[in-house]
Amino acid sequence: MKKLLSFVFILFVAVISGACINTFAVHELNQVAAEYMEQGDYPSAISRLESSIDLDGGIYESRYNLAVAYLRVNECEKAYSQIKEAQKLIKEEPSVYYTLGVAANCLAEKIYEKKSDNGEVEKIVYNDPVVAYQKAKEYVDYLSDANNSFDKYVTLVPNAQDANSVIELMNENKEKIAQINSEFDFKKE
Repeated sequence: MKKLLSFVFILFVAVISGACINTFAVHELNQVAAEYMEQGDYPSAISRLESSIDLDGGIYESRYNLAVAYLRVNECEKAYSQIKEAQKLIKEEPSVYYTLGVAANCLAEKIYEKKSDNGEVEKIVYNDPVVAYQKAKEYVDYLSDANNSFDKYVTLVPNAQDANSVIELMNENKEKIAQINSEFDFKKE
């Protein structure tokens, strides 16, 4: 019985030690990533934050910061995915809703715009009516998601310094949604 208790105690200590080491490593990776982000070295920050999440995917700050870094390099899909994961970890954090809105807006923009090799923005036109309809629906869904997220942000922080610009963006999104809805007649669905 003593051997069994000793074995269980050793296992317990090993698990606790491992958890502490992981927590320390995650903290260190996040700290280094923050420094890279301050320097504008987003690829290096992304690498550290991805490693941090590999060690412990349940830390909100790692997911949030990774989403922000992905947005800085225009990786909208990855940013959206990470901020959705961060949202699962913390429910009423205003910055999560703001970042989710930005990521959804980014995804919407990519449906109709792309950067050319020389960095200029080019409009994307879908000639196939079925594809055009699907892309328009995606666009409306992303803009609606963005507005829902921005609305939650403004509700949580009504006196935020950027509240007016967020509300302006929401109004612009509403106009875009109305334009696409009238063009594709989504209201009848």
